[in-house]
Amino acid sequence: MFIFTMALSACGGGDGASFAPASGNTHCGVSVGTLRISGVVTSVHDGDTITVGGESIRLASIDAPELDQAYGPSSRAHLAAMVLGQSVTVTYAQKDAYGRVVGTVFKSDCSQANLNQVTSGAAWYYEAYQCEIDIRQRQAYSAAHAAARTAKMGLWVNAAVAPWVHRNGVEAKVPASCPNGDGASNKSGSDPV
Repeated sequence: MFIFTMALSACGGGDGASFAPASGNTHCGVSVGTLRISGVVTSVHDGDTITVGGESIRLASIDAPELDQAYGPSSRAHLAAMVLGQSVTVTYAQKDAYGRVVGTVFKSDCSQANLNQVTSGAAWYYEAYQCEIDIRQRQAYSAAHAAARTAKMGLWVNAAVAPWVHRNGVEAKVPASCPNGDGASNKSGSDPV
């Protein structure tokens, strides 16, 4: 994948995007994956998937309502208003089973689209994948999720069914601890008791 990334970087990545390995593991002061895609968001599929330079990007650490769920179309509209037509930098370390880049989307002002979706009540913090981010990010997502839920913002105005339950009929398994040594925590209340 590194060679593929470098080749795309050398040719500009197509569609005005550039693909390149990062020079470190931080972007805008946040610990992130080492690969980067920079370009303009050309489409917003739903509340947690966008397209940059022809590459499908799944926003890491969050799960937005499916389009056929309550608040699904509103979640997509919120994300579109935030990033569609905007230049962004996506930081990532992997792709998912569907071939989508799983990354953190940064706007030019260093704000994170992923975290903004949770803060505004347009998505859940997806705790099942919490060990893929550092503890500071986990704390930020957990606090944003709890605050949006308490304030009944966005999807929290009404009773909400988590997208993973909607898709699979079961709660996601949240790790009790993370292999890197910092403890996992469930402060958002998104899991069963």
